[in-house]
Parts: sequence; C-alpha cells; structure tokens
Amino acid sequence: MDRVVEVYFLPPVAIARVGGSDNPLEAFEWDTDVSTHGAHQTIIKPAVSLDVGADGSLRPYLPNVIRFKDGDQLRPAAPFFELWLRIQSSHDGEIREEKATPARLEELGASVDNLQFNVTVANCKAQRRTGSPACSYIARLEVGGTDHERKPLLAISPHTPGQEPLVYPDRPIPLGAFQVIKPAPATAMGIDLSQIRVRFTPARGEVYGPPNAIAGPSSPGQPGDIIAAAILPGAIHEIVPDRNRILNPNTPWSTYIMNAAGQTDPQPCDSYDGADVGNWQSWGVVDDTCDGTISAQLIVAGTRFTATARVLSGVPDYAPDRRPFSSLAGDLADRELPPVDVSEATIEQTGAEIADLFARVFETAGLMNLDAVRYKAIQSNINDPPPPNYPGLPQIDKRMMTKDDEPYVDLTPILLDSDKVAQQSDGVPYLPLPYSAVAMAAHAPLTDLITLRDFLRTRKDHVGRLIRPPYGRFSQFEEAPGKVPNPSFRDSRVSRDGLHDMRMPPFMRDSDENALSLTWRDYDTLMRFIDLLAEQAAANAAPGQPPKA
Repeated sequence: MDRVVEVYFLPPVAIARVGGSDNPLEAFEWDTDVSTHGAHQTIIKPAVSLDVGADGSLRPYLPNVIRFKDGDQLRPAAPFFELWLRIQSSHDGEIREEKATPARLEELGASVDNLQFNVTVANCKAQRRTGSPACSYIARLEVGGTDHERKPLLAISPHTPGQEPLVYPDRPIPLGAFQVIKPAPATAMGIDLSQIRVRFTPARGEVYGPPNAIAGPSSPGQPGDIIAAAILPGAIHEIVPDRNRILNPNTPWSTYIMNAAGQTDPQPCDSYDGADVGNWQSWGVVDDTCDGTISAQLIVAGTRFTATARVLSGVPDYAPDRRPFSSLAGDLADRELPPVDVSEATIEQTGAEIADLFARVFETAGLMNLDAVRYKAIQSNINDPPPPNYPGLPQIDKRMMTKDDEPYVDLTPILLDSDKVAQQSDGVPYLPLPYSAVAMAAHAPLTDLITLRDFLRTRKDHVGRLIRPPYGRFSQFEEAPGKVPNPSFRDSRVSRDGLHDMRMPPFMRDSDENALSLTWRDYDTLMRFIDLLAEQAAANAAPGQPPKA
C-alpha cells in the first residue's frame, strides 16, 4: 500500500480582505490590455469562481464581470485552502503529490471521519501596545471533516482572575467564519470538486469601542505634523456606531498614551484612534481584522499528520488592477531564495523580470499623491535639533526633490519650471499635484522594454545613485558602523540611513516607519543587470570609440 509522507495545505498562506457584503468577491486574475489604446497596462479579468451552497457544496462558474460591491457594502475576499498529500509509492518508492479526496483517503486506510480542523485567529494590536494579554481577543474552533456547516469565529479576551478583559465573553467580536467544503465526486470547469477544501471568510470590516467612544475630533494638522496638545481640534466625527460600543472601558487600552514613560512604542507609533489629538490618549477602539492559523489533523494507519496554513485578514484592496512593486511574495523570496543568476545566458529572462519590476513601480506611482507624502516625509525627518546630513547624500529637508537636490534630481526642476525651494508644493491651474505629475512622466517611458534598457545602459551611474539601497544583510554589517553613512550601503544602526530622501522609492515608509527600499534580492538583481548591460556595450564598442547606447 502507498504510504502517506506528509499532509499540507495549498496555499500555505493567504490574505483575506474584510467586507460588509454577504457575498464574497469573485475570483479574477491580472492580464495585459492589448487593445488599441490599452498601452499594455495591467487589467483584471474574471476567473473561474466557486459558489458555496447552503449544504457546503461547490458550484464553479465564470462571472461576466467582477462585482466589488453590493450596494454600499464591499465584498469580502474569502480564500479557499486545499488539502494535499505527499505519497510514497509502494511500487517504485517515488514521492508524489496528490490531492486529498475522500476516495484517496479510503485507499490509504483513512477517511474524512479521521480528519479534524482547528482554527485560531486573533487580533493582538492592543496587547502589543499595552503589554496586557487581556487586551487581545481570540477565536478558536474545532471542526470535524464531515461537518460542512459554516461556523462563526467569535473572539473574546483571555484573562485571569482580577484582570479586566477588553472583550467580554457575552459580547464577542466576530472575526469571520470557517467552513469545511463538502466534496463531490465530479469535475466542473476544470475544478476537481472531490478535493477536500476549507474556506475562511473574514469579518465585515467594523470597529468596536467602549461605551464612551461616541464622538471625537480629527487631527487639524497635515499628515506628519506634530500637534500640540492645546491646539483646537478638527471636525467632530462618530468614533464607533452605537451597536458596537461593547468593549470594557476599564482596561489599559482605554488609558494608553504613546511615548508614555516605561513603554516601548511599536512603529508606526501613531497608528491608533486617539493619536495626534489632545493628549494622544487612546479612545479604546479596535477593529475586526485578524490573523491566525488553520490546521488539519489526519490519522492514517495510527499515525497523526498535521497540515498548517496561515491566514491574514486585512483591509480591502482599493486598486486591484495596480500591482505593487513591494509584496509579501517578494519578501519571502528575499528571505528564502538565493540571488538571481544574472549572466549572458539569463539576460533575456532577467531583463523581462526587471521590466516587470519597473512596470509595477509605474503602477504604484499612479496610486500615490507624491506631493502629500513628500511633505509628510519632510515633517518626519525634522527633529530639534535638525538631523545632520552628509556629503554625497540627497537632501532631507524642504530642498528634497528641488533644484537644490543635485545630482539626484534631474526632471523635477525642468518639468515643474520652478527654481524656488518649496516645503509644500504649490499647485497651479490644471496641475494641482505637480510632483505627482512629474513622477508619472518620469516612469511612464520606462514601462517600454527598449526604452528601459537604453536608460539603464546609458545612465548607469545615475540609476545606481538614484535607487535607494536596502539595508545590508547581517553578514555584511561591520561590528561598529560609525556615524557617517555610506551612500551605497545602508545600516539600520545608522540614523541617517532611516531618514527619507528622494532616492527611489521616494517618501514611502516600511513597517518600522523608515525609508522604504527594494528588497535586497531585487536591488542586487537590478544592479548586476545594469553592470551586465554596461559590459555588453563596452564589448560591442569599436576600438577607440565609447560604448554604444
């Protein structure tokens, strides 16, 4: 008999997106617009989607259009997870990957009766700030392999005697739902309906607070401004709807103030309701996003196998046809995969990957208000006294991305037709966001492969200077980095290396509120690809002549 070696989920990690509609978002995929005026930009097109019936069964279909909303409610993105087996053949000893189906389990001496799913999801944001586990809230489920009913994930706060729980047991916060899909011995539209699947549906995207979270002022300042406690507040808004004022007002979360003595503030430090208003005290508000694990335990011939997947529930994606240049997939590749082979043998493949990177940069730039984030970056850099800058590095104050930011800047002064130094960009009629317009004008030509290669080949030094290097790998760090930064190498222990400047990507921040960069792997690939183009140009140049563009 064949032997089970491993049980696992595909995908091993998925991102759900909250939404208030009862209908999940249908499946779609990225494609390229090849129409006359499409300019080969990214578009989305419908893909085969799965409708879950009342009994847990599936109906595959291909939607005509992608519907993101029902009325004023966004549709949630609710991922499926498939169970797979790694099997060793009894005939030749080969290891094969197979779908987990009821029929295959029977052949292996198991059944869906031997299958159990365990789900744990939690929101620990308030716990991370206060240090109190009673300010987190967790939902847990155990579901048998033959139970196809949709199960709500109702979260409460763990606590010991004497602790005040943030979320009361009798007033839980819904974090979504979990369902074991009912297999059927059939195939439809290329989907094997007999495979064992589960689905996680995220919550509705609501906020919750204590009874006094009724109304509060918004910050009156620009993003990035540091507001004095005595300043007049901005407009008054409802904090939490009346139906959701169910939290305990007597927990550390309702009295939390960032930068208070004796605490370490996670970054970004001001990302909670109540920050930047009055004395910065938290309003005690939380949301229904979460992350957690889904595990499957299967007993085969007396051996217990466990498969685990991770699910993350986040906010809606408001630009589904724009591909970010920075992604979870890129971060995982940066951590797990070796450097890309950049050579004559791989130049076409590498060139295509670099072109795709620059296309994604262009798409990301189209989502940004560069004028606003530039201003916020200036404010973020300002300290008292101001931080020092160093020769060979871009400006870090209001001169960023102006004529005074040489040799990094080139297009901005020309396209803006301005010699003045501006802290806040001044819009002009028909061009209210001049810096944003410059960004699009600069990046649009680089979506063309031939233009991009020519640019990288002929402006090698400029590109090398303009792209912000990532933080170095641990093995590259010196024992003591010193205070003077290296323009071509960033060290997280050097304060200047975390400040914002106009190097690409400009004025975007990472999870620690430092200046964002490409991943180490992407940056290394790009720089070595540019070097290879330069070597080719030099080799093709006639004796005594400069390399051809």
